[in-house]
Amino acid sequence: MPGNIATSADKTKVGYKCPPTHSQFKPGISGNPSGRPKGGQNLKTLFNKILNEEVALREGSEVKKISKAEAILRSVVVGALRGDTRSLAMLLRLAEHAGGFEDKQDIQKIERIVVTWKSPDDPDDNEDEKVA
Repeated sequence: MPGNIATSADKTKVGYKCPPTHSQFKPGISGNPSGRPKGGQNLKTLFNKILNEEVALREGSEVKKISKAEAILRSVVVGALRGDTRSLAMLLRLAEHAGGFEDKQDIQKIERIVVTWKSPDDPDDNEDEKVA
């Protein structure tokens, strides 16, 4: 039974799908130790996180807490009201992007109207005028 006996040559066999034991990944150690750290965020996540932070805004004697995004939008609206053309252009772009210019009308009824032109020389047309 030579097939049942494991030799030392079988344990150290190196080839396809059998890398050397010294170069295999060790248990509990990452294969990419200098890779992305856990909890690392991409640009979109950071952008949304920063814009959702709250800031204090004073209106008269009241102090409100609003998001940074809302504060920026309020400042753009105030600038547009003062006549700043850049603020106005930015406000219109934001409104268009947000869908502020879309009319949502429900269609209640669809009718087909057919209009035909008849010449005054047509005898059928003159008979209708005489009857009426």
